[in-house]
Amino acid sequence: MMKKTGIILSAALAAGLAFSALFVSCGSSSADGVDPAITKGIQQWNKITPEDAVDPWNGISDAAVKAKYLNYVELYKAGHEALESTDSMKASQETKLLNACNTALDKFTAIDDSQLKLPPNDCEKGANLSADRINKLLESNKITAAKTMHQKSVSVYGTNDALTAAGKEIDVVSGIYSKSQALSGEGAKAAAVEGFEAKVAAYDDAIAKYKTAESEVDSLASKSGVAGKSAVSKNINKLKSDRQNLESERASVIREKAYEYKDKIGEEFARELTTGTGKKGAITSYDIRNHYNSIQSNIDKIYGELTAFAAQYPKDVGQDVLSDIDAQRKDLKNKIAQINREIANEEEIKSRGNTVMPLMIGLFNPDPKSTAESKKSRPAKFSSAKQKDTDYWWGMVSIPSGQMNDLVITLKDNRTVHVYNQNTHSGKDIKKKNLQDLVSKANKIGNSWPVMNVGKALNGGSNYYFSIEEGKTNTYAGEVVIYSSFVTRSR
Repeated sequence: MMKKTGIILSAALAAGLAFSALFVSCGSSSADGVDPAITKGIQQWNKITPEDAVDPWNGISDAAVKAKYLNYVELYKAGHEALESTDSMKASQETKLLNACNTALDKFTAIDDSQLKLPPNDCEKGANLSADRINKLLESNKITAAKTMHQKSVSVYGTNDALTAAGKEIDVVSGIYSKSQALSGEGAKAAAVEGFEAKVAAYDDAIAKYKTAESEVDSLASKSGVAGKSAVSKNINKLKSDRQNLESERASVIREKAYEYKDKIGEEFARELTTGTGKKGAITSYDIRNHYNSIQSNIDKIYGELTAFAAQYPKDVGQDVLSDIDAQRKDLKNKIAQINREIANEEEIKSRGNTVMPLMIGLFNPDPKSTAESKKSRPAKFSSAKQKDTDYWWGMVSIPSGQMNDLVITLKDNRTVHVYNQNTHSGKDIKKKNLQDLVSKANKIGNSWPVMNVGKALNGGSNYYFSIEEGKTNTYAGEVVIYSSFVTRSR
């Protein structure tokens, strides 16, 4: 094996060669068993070039020894050519560079005479080539192959700055890899833990171990002086990436828990009402409102639990989850508000009393039976066969803007009629709100109760409300008509 010599070995070799030369010059070539041709060839190899050893070695008397030494030259040439071939290779051709590096090492290693030294240029070039390949091997975590190449390269080329750094790089990467392997099962261990809080705690413990390892390898790399080497930074980044993956897994566990709250809210939101308080279990508007109110109450409770959970893990429960649920809650509140409006409308309509038919009248629907009175509308009818108290009715009119049409309620008997421009709630609001009776008693004719200029009297509205007081019987009937001008036509 060839080794790079120091000053002492060089001096020893020089003394040995001088001694050998003196010994040979005395004509005693067999006293030490060394063929002078071998010694001469070694001198030529080391002082000039390996190819210059060919002539002396051609004079070696032993054919087998001669073939061995001449083969050393061929081995050197092959190794040297392998090194030289890398000059035309690109950095991206790593496979070719690695093959050339190994070829050179194999050829030079096969030169098994320790007195034969490689030229300094070959040693420097070979050492640098090996150092670069060691870096690439370490990038791929081929640590054993990197160690083998380093040992072989030092043996063949000796040491230089590049190989020294490569040795430190191997130590650092080996340390990172060992720590990474020791921690590799932490994620699976945490994932296997049952129970949310215990699982999160297991992930926290694993992540803490990774952070400790990262701190240690950062310090090791910094002290070694090879922190900037790509293999070192790549392995450090791999360790950090593994820790970040654990953090992502932990975050997923927390988000899954948050989505459990979201799913509960979704289930509550979709809960159906199957029976109501109406006849035979019919579902009323009030049942629907109470159902949705209970849903909202339950959702608010679950949402409170979720927001408390989100406050405990603010970095992991994203605003997107809360925003989704806020949208659900807002949608539900809008539905409940809509239902309440409909219920309020229903209650308000019920409170108006009975409804005349047709509900809306106006001069757009003239009575075909009243040809002599072409400007009298089709009448709205009303009647009762069981009056026990004051009855309340309502209807709608259509009065064109700017028209001074009159509304007239006519009964078949002399019961008293009152007309109002807003709902009386079965008489409860008449005194409470001091509602004004719109009937123009000055223009009353018989049992006809007129409201003059009804469009203005109703403040531009379309609904009118009227009450009929008790009479001598519990039966009555009547009609509501719109006139173009009741006074003109009646006088």
